[in-house]
Formats: sequence, C-alpha cells, structure tokens
Amino acid sequence: MKSKQWIRKHKWVWISALILLLAALLFIPIYEAYQSISDPLAERQSNLREEALQLEKKEPFSVLLLGVDDDGEVRRNAGTIMVLTVNPAVQSIKLLHIPRETRVDIPGQDQPDKLNHAYKTGGVELMMETVEEFVDVPIDYFVKINMEGVEDVVDAMGGITVENEKAFSYEGYHFRKGRISLDGKQALAYIRMRQLNENGEEERHERQQKVIEEVIRKGADLQSLTHYDKIATALMNNVKTNFTIKEMFQIKKHFQAALQHLDSINMQGSAKKINGVYYDVIDDSEIKKISEILQKHLDY
Repeated sequence: MKSKQWIRKHKWVWISALILLLAALLFIPIYEAYQSISDPLAERQSNLREEALQLEKKEPFSVLLLGVDDDGEVRRNAGTIMVLTVNPAVQSIKLLHIPRETRVDIPGQDQPDKLNHAYKTGGVELMMETVEEFVDVPIDYFVKINMEGVEDVVDAMGGITVENEKAFSYEGYHFRKGRISLDGKQALAYIRMRQLNENGEEERHERQQKVIEEVIRKGADLQSLTHYDKIATALMNNVKTNFTIKEMFQIKKHFQAALQHLDSINMQGSAKKINGVYYDVIDDSEIKKISEILQKHLDY
C-alpha cells in the first residue's frame, strides 16, 4: 500500500447520478421509477439532527455516496465512499473523498476496522452511522450505485468530451492528445490509467477532475439530454437511494444552481500497518479540520 494513495475511482458518477435522478423522474412514469430506486431507509433521520430536515425551506443537506460491487443480494465491500454537502444559500457543493481503508470506529464493534467493512457488515444503514460519527456531521441521504453500471450511465448521456493533456493507450484504447470523445467503456479506461510515469496517480486524478466537470456540465443541462429512456433505465438498474419523490423535486426546484459549483476535498493521511493490517490513518487534527469545513457548509 502506498502512502497517501486514495481511492478516487468513479467519483464523477455520483454527481451525475444525483442530477440524472431528477431528470429521469421528469420523463418516465414516476411510480415505476421510484419503485425501482427507492430503499426502505427512506424514513431515516440523522441522529445528529434535533429537528427533521426541511428541504422545502432550502435547508442545506448531506448525501453519502457509495460505489459497491454487490453480487445480487450478497453485499460486498464499498469501493468508493464520499460525502456530499449541498448549500443553496451559497449555491455550492462540497465533495469529500474518504479512503475506503480508513481506520474508523464502527458502531457495535469492539475494535477499529476499515471503513469499507461497515457496508459489508451492516449495509447502508451501518455505513451511514459510521461515516456520521467519523466526520461529525449529519448524514441525511444516500445514493448507492453498483459499479458495474457506470458504463451504462455515461452511455445513457450520449458520451462525454474532455481535453486530454497527454496521449496514451490503455485497455485496448488509444487516447490522443487534445479534445476527445468518450463512451462509457472508454471513460472507465481513461480514468483508470495511472502508470504513465512517477506522477501517474496525480495525473489520473486530474483526468478524473476533467471527467467530473464534463459530466456535471452535461448532466446539469437537462435540455441537452435526449435519451431519457436510456438514462432512466441506467439509473433504475444500478442506483438505490432514500430520497423520496417529493424531495427529488424539491432539490430540482431549490438546489439546481448549487449542483453546478463543486469543491472537492481530500483527506490527508498516511498508510500504516497496525497489528499486521494496513490502514489509511487520518490524524485527529485533519478530521477536525474537515469536520469544521462540512459543518460550516451545512450551517450545522
């Protein structure tokens, strides 16, 4: 395990998922869509909130974004873990990337464990509780996507276009320098490549940022999305959430401007071997700093 090498794969999918959930519901039968993506945790209220969240009053909210590789009904570890906070007053989003192997206290366990094990042990609910305690901010909602469906989401948008800084080949694809168009499979290969040189991980992060910006730009411009049936199918087959239909429309009404202003946050830590197991260890001072940023953004 390399120090400070964080899991960033597919982070762009979550922003598009939130936006496209709203778009899809406008153009497909609402009951069918909601039955496909809804989860029984819809009534959950964060333990850190004394009063229920009211989106109709434009109150800031948070979302846990999970990328999983479930096999049918069998839960596996969560490979991508992020916290997204949305504040309509300042019209912005903050997106925190948490390394999946971060050493944390998991409710109900006697010893610290890797964060991604919380999902395998107790599903989304335990994952929300664990992250909530770790960053000390309320977690109001979740969006979970099966990573096998990432290609479908990008393809449903009709592909994306990015500016590529360096030509390279990977997984059978050649990416020339300059502005290039990517379909779902190509987008995955584009952000996975990290072995160009000693700065491979940093350059991969930059490519991911480009993809994020393009997906947000295209996803937020609902008028540019023409394949609504494909978008709906991609989401219904691969996404689960505890947003209600009413909440989705409230977000579209009050929060869409914020969805176009994204600020990414990365936790700084190091890889350490503890009792024979490697973890990503985040110092208390770093956790406190991140918590204060998110708390301020949530007006919490």
